Amino acid sequence: MKLDMLCIGNAIIDVFALVDRDMLDSIGLRKPVQHIEYEKIVEILSLLPEFTTIAGGGAANVAKIAAMLGLDTGFAGAIGSVRNAPDHFAALFEQEERNAGVNTFLAQKDAPTGICLVLQSPEGETYIAASPAAASLLSPDDIPKETVQAAKVIVIDGYILEREALVRHIMQLATEYGTVVALDPGSVSIAAQQARNIAAYCSDYPLLLFMNEEEAGAFYHALNPIDNNEESEIEEESTFFEKKDMLNPQLYDFFKKQTAHDIFPVITIKLGPKGALVFANGAVYREEALAVIPLETTGAGDTFCAAFLAAWIRGKSLAECISLGNKVASQVLDVPGTHIDQQKLSQFAKTLSGAKGHASSALL
Repeated sequence: MKLDMLCIGNAIIDVFALVDRDMLDSIGLRKPVQHIEYEKIVEILSLLPEFTTIAGGGAANVAKIAAMLGLDTGFAGAIGSVRNAPDHFAALFEQEERNAGVNTFLAQKDAPTGICLVLQSPEGETYIAASPAAASLLSPDDIPKETVQAAKVIVIDGYILEREALVRHIMQLATEYGTVVALDPGSVSIAAQQARNIAAYCSDYPLLLFMNEEEAGAFYHALNPIDNNEESEIEEESTFFEKKDMLNPQLYDFFKKQTAHDIFPVITIKLGPKGALVFANGAVYREEALAVIPLETTGAGDTFCAAFLAAWIRGKSLAECISLGNKVASQVLDVPGTHIDQQKLSQFAKTLSGAKGHASSALL
């Protein structure tokens, strides 16, 4: 089997629901993002009058969107089981990925399939509560070597970065087989906590690194600690744009320097409605995004990565990769997560179907 892309990460089910303030208070969610016990997830599910379930997890989202864009993709992760068979949510996850055209390589674990609640209040506030459960049990032995060897790009979910032995194993396999690795930390806290490991991966492996604006700021500050006298300025210095159209020179120069000496790493900064920046081989590329009022932004960053990588694998220029990423990401802003009709992506798939070339050609 030949794969354009193998995505490795947490196999979870995203649950989307609208809830009122009274319910948020009653179930005790206080932080915008938090991990909670699986039993608490089940309790909350029993209280929701209605909800939508979608196969989720950053790497799984990338695999699904890339497959819908016409690429040969695979996903490797760990799911829950009951009596040696996939449990209810595992079956939903596997079916949705396969319906999108993804080849699945799922290890069954003696734990329930992970769930992530995405609860939105009438005021537009979003509260995320997750319990990875079986997803967190993915081990190096669960990664099929022959599948890594068959892939042009390996996509690693940022939420497995804390499992350093697993990530290093994947990176080393990719290096052994001449495969490029793509990585998105997925959250501001992970970008900060794993900054030194991420920087090491940038130095040691052929890496495509994706971050959003806030993650890039957290990554920068973790590697460049500020003095106490400068703490009051950290908010202003944590984003790429100090004002509406003014680039932050500290972050800009830092990321340009990180990518100035070789083809890799390639670092892409997702700027939401402001588009994206790509730093590569001493050059910087920027493309504006379409003006869209989002209903729900969960999965938009994963969708951008999927489309960017799809174009890159097909040998498109970096400017074209950013442009496609922006356009495809805009298609998921009015749906829960990546729950998108494949017909909406058909026109983009056509632009890639005739494209040929090795992935690295996009950097030439």
